[in-house]
Amino acid sequence: MIRLLHIYVYRYEGELNDIPNAVVLISYPKNAFGTPKALRVFISANVGLSTQEIIGIYARRWSIELFFRQSKRKLALDKYQVRSRQGMERYWLIMSLVHYICCMYSGKYTAFEEGYRYFQNRIREEQLAKLHCYIKNGASLEAVFKMVG
Repeated sequence: MIRLLHIYVYRYEGELNDIPNAVVLISYPKNAFGTPKALRVFISANVGLSTQEIIGIYARRWSIELFFRQSKRKLALDKYQVRSRQGMERYWLIMSLVHYICCMYSGKYTAFEEGYRYFQNRIREEQLAKLHCYIKNGASLEAVFKMVG
């Protein structure tokens, strides 16, 4: 185990699935050792890179990694299928715009999760307000269930 800038790192080098020689770095912040959510795993097919170089590359790319993780979890990037180039470009544009709007909803840069939560709450409030009006105007229980369901 190596200690880098308050991070504990274990380096494995060897066969990994179909890769004959790869590097796997398992890391924990020093003050969160053993906390499952603090665990980070980095994989590189370039065994010539040092542990510090691999972590440095990931550190520079981390915002890109977060973008893709958030896009998969919240914006369904991993579930949407587009086959044409134009469709892919449009989808990326829309997804990037939604991500940007979530980060800038308050007029200044905020965490994506904060903006996403803000818009989810606004949508829920609008849905409840419409449901309230629908019920207030005498909708039957069956009609309400159709609207909700």
